[in-house]
Amino acid sequence: MSDHVLFDVQRLDLEVRQLRHRRANLPQRASSETVAKEMEARGSKLAELVAVREEWAEDQQRLEAEVQAVRMRIEADEARLYGGEVNGIKELEALQQEIASLRDRQGELEDRVLSLMEQIDELSGPIGGLQEDQTASAALLDRFAEEIAIAEADIDRELEQVVERRTGAAETVDPELLRRYEALEPSFGQATAVEFNGSGCVGCPSQMPAVEADRIRRLGGDGPAECQECGRIVLP
Repeated sequence: MSDHVLFDVQRLDLEVRQLRHRRANLPQRASSETVAKEMEARGSKLAELVAVREEWAEDQQRLEAEVQAVRMRIEADEARLYGGEVNGIKELEALQQEIASLRDRQGELEDRVLSLMEQIDELSGPIGGLQEDQTASAALLDRFAEEIAIAEADIDRELEQVVERRTGAAETVDPELLRRYEALEPSFGQATAVEFNGSGCVGCPSQMPAVEADRIRRLGGDGPAECQECGRIVLP
């Protein structure tokens, strides 16, 4: 077994991390999240406008029912007026005044109905536009989902190959050295195992004491050492 194969394991671990990072941060994923947020905001606005339109439509129906009721009262009063049922002058005048008042009420109600119809019609444009935008965004999300699935499949195949190579390389590393490396790797990442440059640990931010450097030099490639300053694995 060659301890320096550990560098291959370390390099492959880096590739694994990079591939997983790439998979988690696909540009289509970020774009999809942006579109989804836009759809959510647009959906809230759309729901608000639809609720207003429904409220106005209910008001319109209520007013139209009032108009119909007033119209029926007018018809009934006119039937009495022209049907000969009322003969007294005062009663006739009162009935005529009531009919005139009802006609005024009918006109007022019909004006309000017309106003509501215009308001409802004015909402059709914004609601339709928002609905079209939602449909387009939904199609865009579907496209992003397909692209993400394809990209993930490609990365997963590549990841599987790298993991397989890593497994093969790890099998040639001394088990105890591999255990030490895997215990330290979460802390040091791609600089867990480093080379000894003849005077110190290349990954160490501190200057290696001369005594420690001399100790590692004397190993002469016979085995890995541990930097007493930073704790990394040093391969002479």
